[in-house]
Amino acid sequence: MAEENINTLAEKYQELRNIPGKVGGGEYDERVDSPTGEKYKVLKALGDQLGLPGTPAADILSRLGKPDELTPSLQQQSAAVLTMPGPAIPAGDGASAEGASQAFYFVYNLRPKEDYLYFKIDPVKETVITSDWHRSSK
Repeated sequence: MAEENINTLAEKYQELRNIPGKVGGGEYDERVDSPTGEKYKVLKALGDQLGLPGTPAADILSRLGKPDELTPSLQQQSAAVLTMPGPAIPAGDGASAEGASQAFYFVYNLRPKEDYLYFKIDPVKETVITSDWHRSSK
């Protein structure tokens, strides 16, 4: 039953994702442009179900499609500290391969850079570590 619900929500999300709305250069459409519209509600429900730790990244991609952004970090997180020129020294014990174990994010926009759902992905297991919303609006 839950699987059927996820598939129904995923189909609805794909329909809504293809409506340009104001953000996409079209006319304002309450369903996709409102911070509490149908697209938000559908994407929130999908995030609640697919954003659980351990969910395979492939499940997210198969249901939500290609992310609007695939990034090693989220912009609202702390900025990098500028240092003198030279080699970067990673934090930790230094035993891990450089960058090979850095988590990355799938980002699905409601309004780019303002309201979006993200999934933090473990690069080794290719599963969800965590998921949440970044909301600049109410």
